[in-house]
Amino acid sequence: MPANHGPFIWYEYASADPARAGEFYHDVVGWTVADSGMPGMNYTILSAADGGIGGLVEQTTRNRPGWTGYVAVANVDATIAACEKRGGSVLASAVDVPGVGRIAGLLDPDGAALAIMTPSSEATWTPDRMRPPGHCGWHELFANDAAKGFDFYSGVFGWEKGDTMSMGEMGIYQIFNQDGGMIGGMMTRSPETPRAHWNFYFNVQGLDAAIARATARGAMVIHGPMQVPGGGWVVMMLDPEKAMFSLLSDAR
Repeated sequence: MPANHGPFIWYEYASADPARAGEFYHDVVGWTVADSGMPGMNYTILSAADGGIGGLVEQTTRNRPGWTGYVAVANVDATIAACEKRGGSVLASAVDVPGVGRIAGLLDPDGAALAIMTPSSEATWTPDRMRPPGHCGWHELFANDAAKGFDFYSGVFGWEKGDTMSMGEMGIYQIFNQDGGMIGGMMTRSPETPRAHWNFYFNVQGLDAAIARATARGAMVIHGPMQVPGGGWVVMMLDPEKAMFSLLSDAR
């Protein structure tokens, strides 16, 4: 696979109230919130200290509520064909966005959503593998069957198998790599998890303080805090719109 095929490069939140969502995530994660300035588009850019990492868009009947990750691909149309060949489908048809690139929305065979993008400028978009505050430090798939899920994504994005961990009754946690670096994990969802979906872990400084900021604004803890291999601390939460997000910190 080409080097520019397979990394996550953007994260987009579809909200019933983008202004309120911007205030929430600014307070919890520390992102700067600013209008994109794109003509004819009500789109808000979320930025960490070193640049934009994602955006806010109003939820409509054409997009799903909550977070969607964008994966860079060498060719959007070829990736759509690869997705459909392996049992996935198109959620949003391919479109060219001036100054941004060609984008499309996909569903994997289990119905979990991701977006893809061939950026118009490679210099503008870089893989988000670092762990400074505000970036996404981990990408996690809850699949109907993690082994089948990995086969699908490996075929579409070229992701490689990394280490595995036993989760006891929850089965095996499969870490996946892109271009030699760990970027996330996959697991088979439990019966209590209503559908297959992606979950994203945003980096913060100090987990407990971030949890306190989030709960003060109406968020709810659904799992954790817990320490993970490597020494970091994580928590899974529902934001005020009941959309899942997770936080990751080197310190509790």
